[in-house]
Amino acid sequence: MTKKDIIREIAVQTQTDQITTKEIVQKFLDRVLEVLSKTGRLELRNFGIFEIKVRAPRKARNPRTNTQITLPSKKVLTFQPGKNVAKIVAKANWGSKKN
Repeated sequence: MTKKDIIREIAVQTQTDQITTKEIVQKFLDRVLEVLSKTGRLELRNFGIFEIKVRAPRKARNPRTNTQITLPSKKVLTFQPGKNVAKIVAKANWGSKKN
């Protein structure tokens, strides 16, 4: 599913035009990014927690030269699902091979 699909579905469900819905969705996403960049954490009740964590520097291997290199620390975005999301994901069957 894409952002465009989400906008289309929300517009139909709320009986609003797609342009207004797109603006609202984009403002929400912009605000999420703004909060994460300022505070490093965003908690959405009944959904989950987005958090920016620092990954420690680590040793790796260059596959071409087989030499060891040190990768610097970097920031990564993590998501911890809330109980409701975890239950829905556990019940989802989109990953099963059964039809």
